[in-house]
Amino acid sequence: MENEKALKNLLDFLKHPSVSATGEGVRDTALWLKDFMRDLGINAWIEETPGHPVVYGEANNGGDKTLLVYNHYDVQPVDPLNEWKYDPFSATVKDNYIYARGASDNKGTLMARLMAFSRYKGKLNFKFVFEGEEEIGSINLHHFVDRNKDRLKADAVIMEGAGLDTKGRPMIVLGVKGLVYVEIRVRTGERDVHSSNAPIVYNPVWRLVEILNSIYDGEKVKIKGFYDEIEPISKDVEELLDKYDVDVEELRKSLGAYALKHKERKEVVKALFTEPTCNIDGIYSGYIGKGSKTIVPSHVYVKMDFRLVPKQDPKKIFNELVEHVKRIDPKVEIIDMGLEKPVRTSPKTKVARAMISSAKEVYKVEPVVIPNSAGTQPMGIFYDLGLG
Repeated sequence: MENEKALKNLLDFLKHPSVSATGEGVRDTALWLKDFMRDLGINAWIEETPGHPVVYGEANNGGDKTLLVYNHYDVQPVDPLNEWKYDPFSATVKDNYIYARGASDNKGTLMARLMAFSRYKGKLNFKFVFEGEEEIGSINLHHFVDRNKDRLKADAVIMEGAGLDTKGRPMIVLGVKGLVYVEIRVRTGERDVHSSNAPIVYNPVWRLVEILNSIYDGEKVKIKGFYDEIEPISKDVEELLDKYDVDVEELRKSLGAYALKHKERKEVVKALFTEPTCNIDGIYSGYIGKGSKTIVPSHVYVKMDFRLVPKQDPKKIFNELVEHVKRIDPKVEIIDMGLEKPVRTSPKTKVARAMISSAKEVYKVEPVVIPNSAGTQPMGIFYDLGLG
């Protein structure tokens, strides 16, 4: 009966749209979550930010230790809609699978932790931070954290859950890569013009190609100082990577990729978890519809992300990127879409050892421990508070 009730609550949660990029359903979802937490006995309320709200809660169980639990209730956009088998907010259950945006990342994990709390009988105190902007770079989370530094004091913090690997083993992730997410805009005119004018007007796409080639040559990022402060791989990290037994071919298939950049397991693992990246997320310019339309575009936009590793500084790298681009063309606009620090927690810390021990006890297998995610979460904000 308890499991059926938990499933019902999860499905209800998933039926609430909370698309942070557009704002669709975000506040309604936050209010639903606040009320649900209160029903569980958590003192919960809405904390406003310049963007989407944070849902915050506290539960004092009379203990001398406090665990801060971070998750996010927002989800990514559902486009392209025609590739969904079921409506993304229908929370359809089929063959023991739930089809819904956020079923795994991150509403499923958030609900699992609240259900665990509802059954907890110990003396550990809890603080919950559930934000509504993780999928757009947690751009306003620092506003909440800065004004609540004393309230957020805790002995440790746990972030989003990693779940199980393909062999059913629990995964424990000890950190995250950092992030510099930018939009670069190049404009050369007030409007698009006929391509017969190509001999006499500048095409912004060619300028962007020049800029992109100057940033990354296919092997290395060429921004000044990009690699200078990278932390050497420690013995602890090397040991964790050596134990990570991913099957390269299975990984390739799971990604739907025709080929991977590396063939050997060791090379794949090292690149995935310990190397910084430069990635183009999308480019928009000119005519991209059916058939032909002969024009010289007036503008082009590109969205890019750089994944960072310890000790790369996202603010410093962003500033160097701006200077790098401005040297090529001072009129180009570079917009900060999100900066986050890379963080790694030692597997020898108390909280890491406790997680590893509890995973063994519950799942009866050795957990998979990795030094950091290949992706990014706002872990650096909490790390700066002294939380491990």
